[in-house]
Amino acid sequence: MYQEPAKPNYDNDINKLVSYYQKAYKEVLTLIVDMKNIDAADNIYQRQASVLRQIEVILTQLNTKNKAWCTEMVRQAFLDGQASALLTAGLATTLAEAVQDVQFSMLSRNTVDALINDTYKDLLKATNNTSEQVKKLVQQVTSEVLRVRAMQNYGLNTIRRDIARELTNKAVANRLEKDGFIGIVDKAGRRWSTKRYSDMIARTKLSQAHVQGVRVAGIERGKDLAVISTHNAPDECSGFEGMIISMNGLTEGLLSYQEIYNSNKCFHPNCQHKVHLINLDLFPAALKEKHSRKVAALPHKPLKARIKPLDKIKVPSKETVKNHSEQLEMLI
Repeated sequence: MYQEPAKPNYDNDINKLVSYYQKAYKEVLTLIVDMKNIDAADNIYQRQASVLRQIEVILTQLNTKNKAWCTEMVRQAFLDGQASALLTAGLATTLAEAVQDVQFSMLSRNTVDALINDTYKDLLKATNNTSEQVKKLVQQVTSEVLRVRAMQNYGLNTIRRDIARELTNKAVANRLEKDGFIGIVDKAGRRWSTKRYSDMIARTKLSQAHVQGVRVAGIERGKDLAVISTHNAPDECSGFEGMIISMNGLTEGLLSYQEIYNSNKCFHPNCQHKVHLINLDLFPAALKEKHSRKVAALPHKPLKARIKPLDKIKVPSKETVKNHSEQLEMLI
């Protein structure tokens, strides 16, 4: 009998990743703020070089922590997806039993490795961008410190005070947050702070890892069908909640996971939706009716035209689905 599992909660783990960026921000801020406090006799360029070296160390340590986080959490989300799949497809009676029955095959290992590398690459992009922006800020602060000294020597106190305002602790902190710790600038020109960007990447990639865990567990057990989770989303995703789909595009007459993902109508960045592997013979009639209602109400005509009534669906054989596993192993 179909059982919908509890929604996995990775909030604490995601907050841990975000905290790595917050710690790095505070450490970098301390170094930059301290630059303006050096004595007039000190060599500002030597201080600049020292600060840049220390910042490089901080960001390298950040990357190391990020890689460890990716390795642990992506694998965990994938395994959670596999266990969830066994439970919802009726292949285990309890979640504890499902966890024990999870098999970490070569396909699983290769899929997880690819997911880890993809997640780390996205986080690395943010760190590299931050590194470039912080270097520019350090150079700007160096220049402004030199200008303050020059104005003081020439007695131009009004101009000196104007420049000094940009070197207050609060001003430097604002500049570092606004211009330094920026993960990405997207196609629309929006600036994503490292905090916001890392949170989005973590949520998106852990959801994808969970989905792939479900998918691989299904392939290895000859099952292709899944249902999209329901949690009353306020956006377009709600139109797909409760819809039965083909995880691998092997079931004619149902939308595939990849089709829906490519449409960006569901499974988009920050999307909370998961998929649950199902055995159509064990799937409750009420939930089959919900699928039919969702299909009837679907406003996206190109997608809707692809869907057949459930009684017209021919579920692929176990052998057909398992053969797909061999094709995937050659591609990964």
